[in-house]
Amino acid sequence: MKNGHLSCFPNGELCQLKNGKSHQPRNLPLLDQDLNFLPCSVSVSKESGNQMEESCASGIVEKKRRATSEHIARITLSDLAKNFGVPITEASRNLNVGLTVLKRKCREFGIHRWPHRKIKSIDGLIRDLQEEAKHREEDHKALMAVTKRQMMLQNERERIERTPFRELENETKRFRQDVFRRKHKARALESQSPSV
Repeated sequence: MKNGHLSCFPNGELCQLKNGKSHQPRNLPLLDQDLNFLPCSVSVSKESGNQMEESCASGIVEKKRRATSEHIARITLSDLAKNFGVPITEASRNLNVGLTVLKRKCREFGIHRWPHRKIKSIDGLIRDLQEEAKHREEDHKALMAVTKRQMMLQNERERIERTPFRELENETKRFRQDVFRRKHKARALESQSPSV
């Protein structure tokens, strides 16, 4: 014990504590794997098949390389727009850049939120309208109103793809709230009807 502190000996001898008691040091397992590399069981693309076999023999797979700054600079708004329909993590994989790099690139173009959820919401409303149109084939006026609403939503979707930083139109928001309210009432009626 030096200066009243804990002292252990590497050869497995007892450790002396400050209060005079002693204990046996723990034997912790040593890792044979470098933590800076992926384990061998992780799947890697088929392109690096031979390299993977060689590195698996040694038990190490190298980390994926970062995207070059030239590749990041070549990403345009149209490249981003092609991926607006998928979640941002999947879009980063499609563009071969990291999530943080993609978010930084979005900020450069003025996109503060990835528009996938807006587009998904509008697509769901369009699907609901298509189902409603099937039920109202006899009523010509109702069918025309549904078709008009569907065209409005498709135009809204195209506007979001062109300018993703836009908010949804107020009319679209009101319609979405009405649809949610109707679905909620229908679920409430369904849950009450079996008990009656």
